[in-house]
Amino acid sequence: MKNKILLLSSLLACCVFIIAACHKIEDNDSTVVTTSIPFIVIQNINDAYVYGAGQTSIYSDIPNVVAVAVDTLVGFEGGYGGKTGSDSIQILKSDITGWPDTVGLGGKSVTFEKFNKANFKVAISSNIVIAGPIANPGPTAMEGTYKRTANGVLIELKKVFDGVYVIDNPGGAAVAPFPYLFYNYKNALGGDSLAFPIQSNPCAGGLQLVAPGAPLSLTSAEYSAQHPPAITATSPLTVSWKVFEFPAARASSGHTGVALCQWGTGVRTFEKQ
Repeated sequence: MKNKILLLSSLLACCVFIIAACHKIEDNDSTVVTTSIPFIVIQNINDAYVYGAGQTSIYSDIPNVVAVAVDTLVGFEGGYGGKTGSDSIQILKSDITGWPDTVGLGGKSVTFEKFNKANFKVAISSNIVIAGPIANPGPTAMEGTYKRTANGVLIELKKVFDGVYVIDNPGGAAVAPFPYLFYNYKNALGGDSLAFPIQSNPCAGGLQLVAPGAPLSLTSAEYSAQHPPAITATSPLTVSWKVFEFPAARASSGHTGVALCQWGTGVRTFEKQ
């Protein structure tokens, strides 16, 4: 009897297996989908723009063709040239994702984007900084051209308001310009007090100008309070500082003791021309 039960169980199991096999759901046919991620090959927009309040001209300053993107695998709708006949595309000013408030003070950003035929996005962004006037500008007019004493490279301090300036090459070397705000306040004795608060740099970190004798590895807030850049001579007007970089553009960010993006940690001195 026991053997008959085992035989019956085996037959039932076999039937279940056969039925399951007959009702097996076949996998869907696989389709190879060609995908590609486009990239920027030409950038016409600046990495950043700095303005004084009420002086914004961002709409006219941004070029009509912001950049050119390329995708050599699938191309773009409305694209041109290359292997696919549509490899390249112009990213236009009109391809902006949304205009920010360019009246209120502070930092903002603008982003422009396109999608390739596989619906992958390529985007390019720029920072916008709107600066306001200060109540107590220092007595010395800082605007003008300065020559770095070590290599003869010329840089410029552009006036935004009294005591408020833009500098786009704080290290005096052959790098792409990137604008930063530079301040000259009147101190308690009526003299000049330079200031350069930490600001975003092209590598998505922070940058700050500090005193020529400033030590390494402090926080940005400590440099602001104790080690600002300095006027070291008045005839000709001479300024001196170190260019320190930080992992983030925050007052609490600590200097790592090394160069992170574009600049070394040595002293840089500039004479007004």
